[in-house]
Amino acid sequence: MMANRIVLDARCLRGTPGGVVSYTKALVEHLPLLLPNVPIVLLRHPDRLGALSRAPNVSEWSRGGGPNDPVNYFRLRRWLNRRIGPKDLFHAPYRVLPRGIQAKSVITIHDVMHVVCPELVFPNPLIRPLQKSYWSFIIHDSLRRADRIIAVSQHSADDAARIDPACRPRLRVTHLGKSPTFRPIMKESAEQLTSSIIPPGKRFFLVVGGGYPNKNHVRAVSAFGKAFQAFDNMHLLVIERNRTSPPELRRAVRRTQLPKRIIIRDSVAPEELVALYNRAEALVFPSLYEGFGLPVLEAMACGCPVLCSDTTAPPEVAGDAALLLPPNDDAAIAAAMRRIVEDRALQQSLSERGIRRAALFNWQKMAAETVRLYAEIAPWIPAPTLTANLSTR
Repeated sequence: MMANRIVLDARCLRGTPGGVVSYTKALVEHLPLLLPNVPIVLLRHPDRLGALSRAPNVSEWSRGGGPNDPVNYFRLRRWLNRRIGPKDLFHAPYRVLPRGIQAKSVITIHDVMHVVCPELVFPNPLIRPLQKSYWSFIIHDSLRRADRIIAVSQHSADDAARIDPACRPRLRVTHLGKSPTFRPIMKESAEQLTSSIIPPGKRFFLVVGGGYPNKNHVRAVSAFGKAFQAFDNMHLLVIERNRTSPPELRRAVRRTQLPKRIIIRDSVAPEELVALYNRAEALVFPSLYEGFGLPVLEAMACGCPVLCSDTTAPPEVAGDAALLLPPNDDAAIAAAMRRIVEDRALQQSLSERGIRRAALFNWQKMAAETVRLYAEIAPWIPAPTLTANLSTR
């Protein structure tokens, strides 16, 4: 008789960075260590080169499509039900649960912007109502059917319960973590790693995100222009994380009349991002809506002061270790940026508080909490075998 299995949809691991990718990658890394005697199956996209895991209790099934594809929602059932049984557990880490699967089911809700803030996801107002209706149906249906729902923040849990109040008893909050690579490093090393991006000695504020409208990068650029017209040595570096720079952002750069001091990059290497956090005056994160806000946590772990929105999830992540600002107020953001530059004691205090705050979040803790949630609906899953100090992973 075949042993019961955990099946994790890891098809998002195809090279594109982002919060969902980091989350899924952490599950792939830690679940086999926490459950060494439990068979784990990873769904891998055919475009992914190389194995996702070398753990002895892990196998992989190749399957095309993406976790959020309509085909995945409507047609994965038949393929999946031929391979798993009613006592197995299927985890969809990206909001959508395929219809009709017979296994126990878990979904992860990172955000529900598609429903509560569709204007931040769907830029075309002509087709936005249709897109919102489709996603409202799929997300509501997934929340209704899932045996357990993981929300990455209390904010995301509350938004999910707004959509489907009946799902609240099945909701659990499990915060994201950060890689131990996000840490303070020597200034000389940080400058050497990033000299091709911004020369040593140049001072800069850092903006990191996917480039979607909710990230509000235009506001960060506008605030920088207001704050530093007369500061020849102050720059702004915007990392769009593999997204195409939108025309609104390019127009905002032109309006500042500081195009030579605003640098926009579509991506950086992971080690470069760590070094940039270490070099930056502060992270500017004026997001209009976040399910979590992983750059806030990454920056704090590196000792980078954080200026972030006072709305949705960032205050939950930052606690008292950041300056919280209204994301639609250019003047407030500009004043906070100037304050960071002029008040070195504040900058140092935010750095120290951020490092302490970030130490509360780690990926192994997230994975261990996930295993305990699995066991609520699949009693055959044992308690997690903790393999490392939770404060460091």
